[in-house]
Amino acid sequence: MDWIIYVLVRAMAGFFRLLPLFAAYPLAESIALLVYLLDRKHRRIGMINLAIAFPEKSPAWRKSVLRRSFLQIGDHAVELCRLGGISRSDIESRVCYEPGFGLENYREAKKQGKGVIFLTAHVGAWELLPLAHAVLGHPLSFIVRPLDNRFLDAWGSRLRNQYGNRSVSKFGSIRKLLKILQDREDIGILIDQNVQEKNGVFVSLFGKPACTTIAPAALALKTGAPVVAGFILPDRRKGRYRIRFYPPLQVSSSGDRERDIEENTARFVQFLEDVIRRYPHCWLWGHRRFRTQPDGSDPYLE
Repeated sequence: MDWIIYVLVRAMAGFFRLLPLFAAYPLAESIALLVYLLDRKHRRIGMINLAIAFPEKSPAWRKSVLRRSFLQIGDHAVELCRLGGISRSDIESRVCYEPGFGLENYREAKKQGKGVIFLTAHVGAWELLPLAHAVLGHPLSFIVRPLDNRFLDAWGSRLRNQYGNRSVSKFGSIRKLLKILQDREDIGILIDQNVQEKNGVFVSLFGKPACTTIAPAALALKTGAPVVAGFILPDRRKGRYRIRFYPPLQVSSSGDRERDIEENTARFVQFLEDVIRRYPHCWLWGHRRFRTQPDGSDPYLE
């Protein structure tokens, strides 16, 4: 069954690679809209998340944002299908660093003579971000969760690791990432996913406790590497994207490790919240971000 699924996914990816972009985007968005209408489970999760994040907004507004986020995932699927063999010229024609919020902030962080810790999230065409950054001359390593389908996992790794990137399994990753930073190389970490309580700390996201990975804060405190938030956002022109890097985030150190990890993680997540509030239609709302709660409750079961 894994092999059959793999073949079907590869066939679909090949089909979308052959389509011109002006035809691929409308088709993918039509499929995404159909999924939005039929997938009651993730539509419900998305509406719960939006109610937590934007309680002051109307249900109609939340539905509109959720629908747009599904369409954005459709556009992202097109980019995923076209990652195989993507050329530098294609990246340069469709992806740019945003002036004032681009390469200059990355270079400023690199002046410290250490590796850079990139904080990012499932915003926009997130899979395109590390590949585009590598094509433009700045490869990095990033944490991934291995897929259950070993054929898709191997194929995905080949796509991600083009142009010098390296994907690192989330299992036992801290020691590997520490070595990468010590070698003055860069790493990327997604911080918008729910983690189990044993692997994270509870910090506020949209006013609700969100169990969040401690990896970025722990690595920054251990190595002194600068922390830069980075995202790839859709441009007004379909199929064009802007890479936005913010100035290095403050990392506080009092000597109390547990307190420092919690405070810095809270600061990182607050920054992410501000970005999501500005671009709500670009975030992946269908993830059960608040599933792990301090009191053991599950907002998605209520």
